[in-house]
Amino acid sequence: MPGLFIILVPILASDIVNPVLLAAVVYAFGSRRPYSNALSILLGWFVVYFASGVVLAIALDAILDYLKNPRPIDFAIEAGLGLLLIWVGIQAAKATDPRRKKKEFDDPDSLTPISGFLAGASINLIGMPFAIPYFAVIDQILKADLPTHRGLFVLFLYNLAYILPFVALVAIRRISGEKSDGLFKKINNGMERIGSFLIPLLLILLGGALVVDAVFFFLSGKSLF
Repeated sequence: MPGLFIILVPILASDIVNPVLLAAVVYAFGSRRPYSNALSILLGWFVVYFASGVVLAIALDAILDYLKNPRPIDFAIEAGLGLLLIWVGIQAAKATDPRRKKKEFDDPDSLTPISGFLAGASINLIGMPFAIPYFAVIDQILKADLPTHRGLFVLFLYNLAYILPFVALVAIRRISGEKSDGLFKKINNGMERIGSFLIPLLLILLGGALVVDAVFFFLSGKSLF
């Protein structure tokens, strides 16, 4: 178990660099009920992230069993998915071009705890296909071959550790008030710069790995992974 956490900590560090979630929290600070709305966004994110993790773990476990005896069509599909990920990564890199105008949120006065919860949930669902570190977390938990209840507990702890820094930012905003807004803007800008580089890079690297694995299979009859 300790060895598993050693692996998960650096994955968490890369996963938590999420400018979209932080931007949503900062956006909530400008609403009429800044703290309840911000916490609602985080709760919506947390519920969907954990639930998706459980579903993905079940699906990935079944897929891994199936792939013990892979067929050529599986690698053809893998190559197609790899090319798709590379394309998405390139488009993501273009979308983060600073010369492009950023899309603004709607009027924050329209935000409520219910809409905030739904916003956090929907943002997570939309970004789930690109949550590469989270897929790695689930893979590591499955490889650890833990009992079901322990695996769920580790997944819960991961999600809790993910969300706590954002909750801490809400607490800081509650204590310091609008004086901390400048700090949040700097943090948000920094995470946007890191995310704009890291996310497209991860997508392109993953897509490239899938394509290479598929090509290697068709040339040698063996998989690299």
